Amino acid sequence: MTMTRVETLDRIERSWQALDDLAGGLDSDRLQTPVSDGWTVKDHLIHLAAWEDSLLALLESRDRAAAMGAPGLEEAGTDAINAAVHVQHRDDAPEEAVSGFRESHRRLLDRLGQLSDEDLSRPYSYYQPDADGPEEPSPVSGWIAGNTFEHYEEHLAYIRAALERAPDSR
Repeated sequence: MTMTRVETLDRIERSWQALDDLAGGLDSDRLQTPVSDGWTVKDHLIHLAAWEDSLLALLESRDRAAAMGAPGLEEAGTDAINAAVHVQHRDDAPEEAVSGFRESHRRLLDRLGQLSDEDLSRPYSYYQPDADGPEEPSPVSGWIAGNTFEHYEEHLAYIRAALERAPDSR
């Protein structure tokens, strides 16, 4: 069953706030704490912002990979897109990563706030009519969940674990 718009926005806000509270409490050194696979805390925030940008593009019927700065990589898959985003932003300053993370979230919330319960039930294909591949009948609410609160919670766990393992550099 699809969550209502109000339930969706509430769940997004609660999950995002936990992540933002953690990120906002970290100094530049802690934002550069290694997490895994060569990624730092900062890189995880950039990754989350990129997927929020992708979701915004989905809802606006724009090219999702291009919105992430990885045009033409749709067919290459998620790992290739993630790698391209990482390479593109690996030299970003930690503070820039946090501000970009917050700005992407603000833009996405502005768009999500315009959706109705009916909009959440519309299929992916309604928003991406020109996407390659078979028509996707699943409700867009699944993509919203997967690119917001489910994604935040996944990465929050990774970040917390890394910070607990790392020496405190504050």
